[in-house]
Amino acid sequence: MDSVSQIVLGASVAHLTLGSRLGRPALVLGAVLGTLPDLDVLIPYAGAIENFTYHRGFSHSLLVLSLISLPIAWLCQRLMRSKPISLSRWWLACWLVLVTHPLLDGFTIYGTQLLWPLTVTPTAWGSVFIIDPLYTLPLIVGVALAYRRSYAGAKPYVIAGLALSSAYLLWTLVAQHTIRERVVQQLKANDMDAQEVLIAPFPFALLWRVVVVNDSQYKEGFSSLLDDSDDIVLDSYSHGKQECVTWLDHWPIARLDWFTSGVYALSVQDNQLVASDLRMGVEDDYVFEFEIADWVDGRWQAINTRLRPVDIDAARMTLLFHRIYDQHVDLSPISAVIRQVPPTCEPVNS
Repeated sequence: MDSVSQIVLGASVAHLTLGSRLGRPALVLGAVLGTLPDLDVLIPYAGAIENFTYHRGFSHSLLVLSLISLPIAWLCQRLMRSKPISLSRWWLACWLVLVTHPLLDGFTIYGTQLLWPLTVTPTAWGSVFIIDPLYTLPLIVGVALAYRRSYAGAKPYVIAGLALSSAYLLWTLVAQHTIRERVVQQLKANDMDAQEVLIAPFPFALLWRVVVVNDSQYKEGFSSLLDDSDDIVLDSYSHGKQECVTWLDHWPIARLDWFTSGVYALSVQDNQLVASDLRMGVEDDYVFEFEIADWVDGRWQAINTRLRPVDIDAARMTLLFHRIYDQHVDLSPISAVIRQVPPTCEPVNS
């Protein structure tokens, strides 16, 4: 989730657990601890896919955060010995602020390794867009009032902010399930194979993007809770994995396959072999695309992976808002990039 959401979530939790005895500093402490897990972005790795897939790793592990919450609580108590707060209360506050961060991240589609160091597929419930004002605004209001008022005067507003934001999270799961049922029924009716089905939201959780992946291709479509019909138009695209089978065991691609649960595509763009994360963005406008190899002297040369610049079609993004209430809006790529399936992917080295 975005940093603002994590800051106000941490501040809200700290206010309720420490505010009665600590006052305004509880808000500051919660805001700081609420952003602490995301400091892992400052760790440099060898390549872009490493940076991408190691983020939300150890620093978002419920086990790691639970272990470090006690020494952090002890340090807070030592620094604020003048405050009559027991170590157990300090620990509860620090632990709640820390673990709610990755749990909130788990509601997004990115992928959060809640059980690190276990190498299970990252958690990505994917019911909330990474920036969603409907989640964040109630928390902002509660924290703002907590800063201006006494603990007793602000407490009901902070509780209300947390309750409304949490209720919104639950509602997004219900909305996602509604769209998933539409997709499942359509797949059954058309006898369509699916290895993976992704249901990802846009802000406000009214419009949802659908990605269906099978052995040879992936399909993309859109469905809104306001649609008159449950029918979903699914456009088909090749994911290039069959043509690039010799690259599938190459570590960066295998890592991306694990991290995305197979929801990625391989293609050639500008004489570079590119892996696209199909979960975030829309067709031809993906947020995370990685250069895996360069075409050198008639052969593919593996490289340290690089993140391609993001080039989002603003006009197409505007259409997404119209698609919320108009089922007939066409969201097909307006100006498709040169995305070719490689004729051969035999690597020079890996």
